Amino acid sequence: MHTYFPSHRSLVLHLDACVSSLYGYDWTDLARLCVWVLRKYDEIQPIILSVGEEDEMTIKDAVDVIVEAFGFTGPVIYDTSKSDGQMKKTASNAKLRRYLPNFTFTPFHEAMKETCDWFAANYDIARK
Repeated sequence: MHTYFPSHRSLVLHLDACVSSLYGYDWTDLARLCVWVLRKYDEIQPIILSVGEEDEMTIKDAVDVIVEAFGFTGPVIYDTSKSDGQMKKTASNAKLRRYLPNFTFTPFHEAMKETCDWFAANYDIARK
């Protein structure tokens, strides 16, 4: 976001993967889950703190949400000169669901809108 925000003219993405690779994004909820792990999770075995496979999205879909959240109307240029990398990076959150069956992840569109609004409002003091 920092690279984009000052100009508002163009958005150039330097990706290490192609725009169709699938990822699970959960930035907004990660802090709540980390606090839960620190306070309540006593197992030695790791736990995946991620959305389920049904909520995975492509990098292009994530970029489209960010572009919409900022109200950006300029060109989005994808630098796809790098290798595609792994097409799918699914990690099962079944263990998380066993511990927290009612945990609800914030919808990605809503989370990115909140994040972009905060960034725009706090740009002068945000880490640069």
